[in-house]
Amino acid sequence: MIVILVVVGVLIVVAIFAVMMMKRPRKQEATPSSVEAPPSNVRAKGYKGEKNGSPGNSRNGKRAPEATVKLTFVRDDRERFDLPDLLKASAEVLGSGSFGSSFKAALSIGPVVVVKRYKQMNNAGKEEFLEHMRRIGRLTHENLLPLVAYYYRKEEKLLVSDFVKNGSLAVHLHGRKSTGHPTLDWPTRLKIVKGVAKGLAYLHKELPSLIVPHGHLKSSNVLLNETCEPLLTDYGLIPIINQESAKKLMVAYKSPEYAQQGKITRKSDVWALGILILELLTGMFPGNFKGKESDHHQEEDLANWVKSVVGDQERPSKDMEVFDKEMGTINDSDGELMQDLLKIGLSCCEEDVEKRLDLKDAVGRIEELKRKDDDGASNAGQ
Repeated sequence: MIVILVVVGVLIVVAIFAVMMMKRPRKQEATPSSVEAPPSNVRAKGYKGEKNGSPGNSRNGKRAPEATVKLTFVRDDRERFDLPDLLKASAEVLGSGSFGSSFKAALSIGPVVVVKRYKQMNNAGKEEFLEHMRRIGRLTHENLLPLVAYYYRKEEKLLVSDFVKNGSLAVHLHGRKSTGHPTLDWPTRLKIVKGVAKGLAYLHKELPSLIVPHGHLKSSNVLLNETCEPLLTDYGLIPIINQESAKKLMVAYKSPEYAQQGKITRKSDVWALGILILELLTGMFPGNFKGKESDHHQEEDLANWVKSVVGDQERPSKDMEVFDKEMGTINDSDGELMQDLLKIGLSCCEEDVEKRLDLKDAVGRIEELKRKDDDGASNAGQ
């Protein structure tokens, strides 16, 4: 293990040293006051009614200057550090995601952060990228993991965020035995669904011009803090991710509307929310269905599997067969709530976009789900 960490450390040192040899550019532009409104010259795909721009070029057609070796912070409430500080930090590889590697960096004096390296993020030119990062950096919600800082270079980008010790929802659901995490019970899973829905609704409110405000919602992109409150990550990236890579890897492009019509919509996020709800309820990993076919010779997914178990009746079966046994013994009242949530999840996964729930309706129905214990706690506090 020590040898691995040493090797990783050397690789990071070499990579950052190469970056630091680059010359410094001119100063950054002032930060706009609006959280959303993109500048008039933004042409990156991912915004409604806009066409693809010229990656790596400024609006006057000239090549953008090289980026600074300094990190650019998008938040005022974080302690400042820079690439040399990351160079000195003890580093640990967290893994390789869809678009690159993630590293945990413990600064000698300061916070523990996560650095994600992206090499497939050239869909926007420099000016558009910087503006989009500032826009993302201004987002603030209790169910979003905030962007702390970023580094721009044409060949690759670094995004820096806080380290969340408790890990991802995917690890808690599917890697619990190897990590020693306790089982997520039903009240905790309901809490997670509600938090995810709130975070997603906030993104849709604050980023109205994005075709799909999140675009990559899945259990590995939901982190859990020490109280199991969910924090959404990897949101708002569709406008800056290379389109070819986005279509192969991002969750929005797995939606039925893209498979059938070759397009994504704002309801693609609703579909992803539905799949996440079904994953929480069943304990089944959606990726396990990739490439399989159902009895009706259509590509199988988690939603189709659930439908095959509970049937297509107006109210799902009460035999509880579909639910994750890891949740333990469930009383009748909670069982009814689970069936209600299952119905919401299936409505979010409706293949016909017109029949699929709107996000506002889905969030409203999720918020209405209240356990008897919750009502008791609420009344006690009045």
